[in-house]
Amino acid sequence: MKNPTLPILLCCFALTLLLYFFFSQPLGTEDFSFAFEGDEQSRARLTSIQDSEDPPELELSNWQNTEPLSLEDLEGKIVVLDFWATWCGPCIASIPRHKDILEKFRDYVVLIGVCHPRGAERMEEIAQTRSIDYPIAVDEGGLTIKAYKVNGYPDYYIFDRSGKLVVADCSNREVEKVLEMLLDAK
Repeated sequence: MKNPTLPILLCCFALTLLLYFFFSQPLGTEDFSFAFEGDEQSRARLTSIQDSEDPPELELSNWQNTEPLSLEDLEGKIVVLDFWATWCGPCIASIPRHKDILEKFRDYVVLIGVCHPRGAERMEEIAQTRSIDYPIAVDEGGLTIKAYKVNGYPDYYIFDRSGKLVVADCSNREVEKVLEMLLDAK
């Protein structure tokens, strides 16, 4: 008669491996790598802030459409930082899309436009002519841009409700999908 211990041990080992791999990613976490802009080499600059639960402070001034905000003030909301510039054609062209996103997710999402200091003297004029009604502010010293390692415009950085930076430098076409995933995660 054969010893049944070996097949039982192999089954237990296989089950243990399966459970390990299933639970190795914490429950409720999502893989947002599909939304990362750039290749691995260009994203290397972001390793210190990607998935950070203690992201850099917003050092901004000349707030429009709101009182000054901090990421801590917005805990419980999904936050999108839109790094933009008044001289950036794609940034200006994306303003209607921002309005659509905010209309769709208004109760859950806060979008903050972080304006590049070069050309910032035109920010208020553009806000009026383009009817920007979401918070915007100037990064006068470029400290926030430097802290977030922004390398192009527009650049999007998305935080979950707990304040964790879940996508540093989100692909422009994936912003809405990331927001939908975060809302579905509840």
